Amino acid sequence: MAQVTSHEGRIIRGDSGGQRFVSVDSAANDSDKTLTVPVGQFWVIQTLFVTFATSADVGNRQIVVVVSDGTNTLGIFNADSTQAGSTTEYYTFSPNYGSATETPATFHYAPLPVYSLDAGSTIRVYDSATVAAAADDMTLVLYGHTY
Repeated sequence: MAQVTSHEGRIIRGDSGGQRFVSVDSAANDSDKTLTVPVGQFWVIQTLFVTFATSADVGNRQIVVVVSDGTNTLGIFNADSTQAGSTTEYYTFSPNYGSATETPATFHYAPLPVYSLDAGSTIRVYDSATVAAAADDMTLVLYGHTY
């Protein structure tokens, strides 16, 4: 399954309205995923959840998030620690975190500024070590508002 975006309840702010959305990519056997803002939408990013289940292949993985407007890189964010093979770990990137932490073990929390992204903008999440790109499984769940 590739990226699937669904919209929830309507929100009103001042004289403009919008909707909450969730965008998910749960395709198996992939440790490099990109979510793209669809044509005709404007996303305000709130929280990005990443579940990363690694294969038995030896090597330390490093989760990286890259936010782009489709042409220029707006920000690059690394998880605070690496992940070994044969493990499942959980990452949350959110403006609610001022610094990276890991509590309890295998649960990673990292800051991610609030981004307002036009159509064609992307959020890429990948293992920069590329240990087992076709064997590791990554699931992305992105929450935000669209206008």
